[in-house]
Amino acid sequence: MLEQPDTEERSGFAIVSLKLALSQETRASLAAVRVAQESAQRRARRQTMETRIGVTLLLGAAALGAVALRPHLAHWRQSRAAAAKSTPTSLVATEPAVLAAPRPAAFAAPVLAPEPAIAKAAAPAAPDPGPSTPAATQAKATDTNVPAEGCDTSTRHGLWRRSPEACARAFAADPQNASLALAVAQAEHAHARLDEAAQWAKRALALDPNAAEAYVIIARADAKNGRDEEARTAYRRYLEIAPRGWHKAEARAALRRLSGSPR
Repeated sequence: MLEQPDTEERSGFAIVSLKLALSQETRASLAAVRVAQESAQRRARRQTMETRIGVTLLLGAAALGAVALRPHLAHWRQSRAAAAKSTPTSLVATEPAVLAAPRPAAFAAPVLAPEPAIAKAAAPAAPDPGPSTPAATQAKATDTNVPAEGCDTSTRHGLWRRSPEACARAFAADPQNASLALAVAQAEHAHARLDEAAQWAKRALALDPNAAEAYVIIARADAKNGRDEEARTAYRRYLEIAPRGWHKAEARAALRRLSGSPR
């Protein structure tokens, strides 16, 4: 009975010690949570600031790009408007022409013989620009083999935009250039003048027998005028030179239609 107070004192001291230890752990946990919250807030503020700076830089770059591109856009719109005013609206674009690569002379087939009346016909005379015409407006071939404005042979698209007269003047300046003769033929064909186109196509063949596109133009003119045999010969010659050319399907279909027998 005398030892009971001592036991009660030790029990109370242990309870107080446990409460004190729990309080210290709780305070440490709360401090860690507070430090983590402060760190997260700092990261969030830093990320927000970086995002704002990035958006500001992006908007600034877009504004500078718009200012830099504005003169180019204005020039492009002016050129488009000028081209729309100078382009005839009644013309219809034809399919682009693809010229076959020249073959070696050993494999060249005989040239399609033109009709006597057409073979002797001279090329259309180029109009005289006259002494008062500025030299800058006369169509001549440049050092890069690209004719003057109105007869651009650097592209096969938009053949209807070519001027037959400009191409004829360019050919007059370089009468041995088969590409320019073919360009005149393509321009005449795009303007629905098939007979003139056929004459120029034969002139191109006289300079380059492997100008496959010229045979298609001749064949179309012959078929239109009822010369079926000449049209078949021209289409066959085209397929011999360019069996995988752009107009292969047209040539084969025309041969079947003109011969009247399926192949």
